[in-house]
Amino acid sequence: MRFKINQIGDEGLSADVPITAEWLAAACPGLDARPAPSGLAFHGRLSKSGSDYLLRGTLEGALETPCARCLEPARVVIDAQVTVTYVSSDAGRAELEDDDPDVVVFAGSDIDVGDEVRDEISLAMPQSALCTPNCSGLCPVCGGNRNLVPCDCVERQNQAQSKLAALGRLKV
Repeated sequence: MRFKINQIGDEGLSADVPITAEWLAAACPGLDARPAPSGLAFHGRLSKSGSDYLLRGTLEGALETPCARCLEPARVVIDAQVTVTYVSSDAGRAELEDDDPDVVVFAGSDIDVGDEVRDEISLAMPQSALCTPNCSGLCPVCGGNRNLVPCDCVERQNQAQSKLAALGRLKV
């Protein structure tokens, strides 16, 4: 996701990048997700703004991650706007990065938009993705998916425990 600044003309430079499973695994190693079959891509434009470079675009698509309750695939839709100003470290304004999170200082002749795309993906991912809002999850006794087959293991276990509770009250 690197772009050469000498290729950014007056009309700007298209920055259309599909997000691949390989890139996602390398950029977000702790994220247990992959692009959904419909895909995930960044569509944007890099343009020159004085001595700085402006990136505007959208991260659109979906990711699949295991459901937090039943472990089936959960689809997470991502639609995030990205706007970042890149300032060359040669410009002597490196202190701007601390003041504004939308300003990134870069060195050399390449701009790497990968960090900003990674950050947007991380921000868009929920703590606990669900396959459906009313997911029943897995049975804690037999491990079966309660969305697919109704399970009465917990009820049977409670009945067995209540019958055995009488034995605990016996005095020997």
